[in-house]
Amino acid sequence: MGKVTSSVLPSIIVFTPWLTLLVAALWARSRPRTSRGLYTAITVATGLLILPMYGIALDGGVVRQHLVRVVPGIDLAFRIDTVGFYFGLLLAVLWIAAGVYSLGYIHERHTRYYCFLALNLSFCLGVAFSANMFTLFIFYELMSLATYPLIIHEETALARRAGLKYLIYSISAGAVILAAVLMQYFYGDTLSFLGHGTLSLAKVSKPVLLTIFSVYMLGFGVKACIMPLHGWVPDAHPAAPAPASALLSGVLLKVGAFGIIRVLYDVFGIKLLRELGVGLPMLYVASFTIIVASLFAIPQTDLKRRLAYSSVAQVSYIILGLFLLSPDGAVGGLLQIAHHAFMKGTLFLCAGIIIHETGKRDIADMEGVGSKLPLTMMAFSIAALAMMGTPATCGFITKWELGLGAIQAHRGYFIVVLLISALLNAVYYLPIVYLAFFKSKETIKFSKRETRPSMLIPTLVCGVMVIVLGIFVTVPGLPYSLVKVVVNAVF
Repeated sequence: MGKVTSSVLPSIIVFTPWLTLLVAALWARSRPRTSRGLYTAITVATGLLILPMYGIALDGGVVRQHLVRVVPGIDLAFRIDTVGFYFGLLLAVLWIAAGVYSLGYIHERHTRYYCFLALNLSFCLGVAFSANMFTLFIFYELMSLATYPLIIHEETALARRAGLKYLIYSISAGAVILAAVLMQYFYGDTLSFLGHGTLSLAKVSKPVLLTIFSVYMLGFGVKACIMPLHGWVPDAHPAAPAPASALLSGVLLKVGAFGIIRVLYDVFGIKLLRELGVGLPMLYVASFTIIVASLFAIPQTDLKRRLAYSSVAQVSYIILGLFLLSPDGAVGGLLQIAHHAFMKGTLFLCAGIIIHETGKRDIADMEGVGSKLPLTMMAFSIAALAMMGTPATCGFITKWELGLGAIQAHRGYFIVVLLISALLNAVYYLPIVYLAFFKSKETIKFSKRETRPSMLIPTLVCGVMVIVLGIFVTVPGLPYSLVKVVVNAVF
């Protein structure tokens, strides 16, 4: 571990989004346009506050801040290490894109929407920057509750049912995670994240350790949508507004995966995980989720519902990479956090434009959409090809590293899962592209404004990032350089 620095910066970053509430209270009614601009500016400011720690993260350093002692051995505290910085920066970037997009997409209940969007960012950053499992649990639960208003934002019957289902899953998962935290506190010496595992077979019996591990996987597996814990996802994504769907899929599902990362690397550690023999069972669970969720995606006729099942499959790439328990596998799993965020973020933002401009949600009605929305559908096509693992896209890099990780772990047969997944992705993505461009009865025309610039620009930027991250992989400062620092420290 690199140099440890004490600073108040973590608190400033985490609570800066709360300024949105102040803006809402002062100007939401009298100056709604100004307020919406300020909401986005606050999100940008939050991202800019994270940037100064780039150098520290690349050097493997840590920024700490103690907030308050709750009881002996349990503190509210922040700790920004490389993996926390990596996730926090991704949160800020995607939130800025969603915030700008929302300026053109959200037409009703602006104040409520932007306030809960900001609170969600704050709580997710709290998860990323947590110094211990207690702090992570607090912010994780707050994030879960703050997500509910985004899901039900449109207040349709579908949205309300999806929101209720989400709450049932989330509250149940929170109770399970709390049980795991209590067991870890009782049997372990600390809840703190120290950059290595804190449990061991020398102090705790194997059955107890397996129980703690299993309970953590059940709890965090709900947000990480591991099958069969995924039931809320296919309903929540279609119900939520497009920018919220982009965040749900691109980021919020990863909060569950991030919790699993903390459990693996900061609670158990690679050596103990190997001794417990949990890697192979979890690889089977991840593989099952990847393939079955992809099969479920194929018959879906609603565009956003098909994308939702795709997200269920793609998030388990992270789980697959982590539980290979090999350096290259970990690189692939951690890269998938950022790569999938941009790929699926692009797809959901494109879906939002299609629905906003044409009113079409059914895939059978996508015929000719490419002639009306050429730039949007080009971005959609790039992201879809990336999901299949096409070279020169970030999706290919993820699959390449996961394949190397499988070989490195002497489990090369899991490459078959990646190949089957790529084929299934082609089955449910290519028909959409075909209908949009090749079934069109009109000549493709590039209009100056196919949708509002505030919606189109973030979509195109995310689409470009899908290619940038697939070509300029090893450029310092991009995800690969941060992920390598994390993997080198863990292994």
